[in-house]
Amino acid sequence: MAGGDIPRRGLFSMALFASFAGLLRRTRATEQRFPDIAEFREIVIAAIKRLPGVESAVADPSDPAKINTRIGNEDVTSDVTNIFGYLNSYPDENAEAAIDRFVRVLTAAHLTKVGENNLIAVVRTLQYADQLKSPGTELLYEPLVGELAIVYMADLHDSISPISSKDFPGRALSDLRDVALNNVKKWLPKIVSDGDVGIAYLYYVEGNTMLSTSLILLDEFWMSIKPHFPGDVLFALPRRDQLFVFDASNPNAQNAARQMIDVTFKDGFNLLSDKIFERRNGKLLAQA
Repeated sequence: MAGGDIPRRGLFSMALFASFAGLLRRTRATEQRFPDIAEFREIVIAAIKRLPGVESAVADPSDPAKINTRIGNEDVTSDVTNIFGYLNSYPDENAEAAIDRFVRVLTAAHLTKVGENNLIAVVRTLQYADQLKSPGTELLYEPLVGELAIVYMADLHDSISPISSKDFPGRALSDLRDVALNNVKKWLPKIVSDGDVGIAYLYYVEGNTMLSTSLILLDEFWMSIKPHFPGDVLFALPRRDQLFVFDASNPNAQNAARQMIDVTFKDGFNLLSDKIFERRNGKLLAQA
């Protein structure tokens, strides 16, 4: 190849990568805002201790990102990895406000009553569900496709929290599934789409972004995007708060989906899955 020439496919990949960077609206700092996660954890611990209902908050000696907190008569372990990565990736965000939300979420999840009105279905991995299991508690979740699972949670102020069967004694999972999906459907008018890259669309739920990946569970969502995607699609869920959909008939869709996942995973926070999935003939499928 002549010196300095770039293959046509390489030009496409570079342009696509640049477009994805714009689509994700990443604003990076030249230096990390909080260079050490253990030091950042101490800031969060101090904020947790100021909350009513918190008896103690101490650093977990086995992990520089974890905090062991006593709230009322409950022991709670939290992890600052996501908020640490978020604030370093978005340097213009108000750090004090973000930390305040994080610690309020921690207490709200254990002090707020769970009921039908705040029951939702979210998409997580089976590994995530396994990590949440604890002796004597039956976490409400079910396999979805591939490594993905539907996890049933309580939609609380500023947070979502896993629930167990004891929160809904005597209720069948099929009944709770209907309730949870109906609550997610209420957010359909809040869907925002971004099609800056013609081959892909980003979808998220404004005001409740953690429901963005739940959209794949709703036939109503897939019907609403028919004008853009009349046939089969590929989709990616690299983060818990974003859904990317690609036209499966486009020969570049596979490569585009892989690059989108790779770009997102470089940020290293709020990650969900590095796999590519399909919706073919109305069914969700995992790629081999």
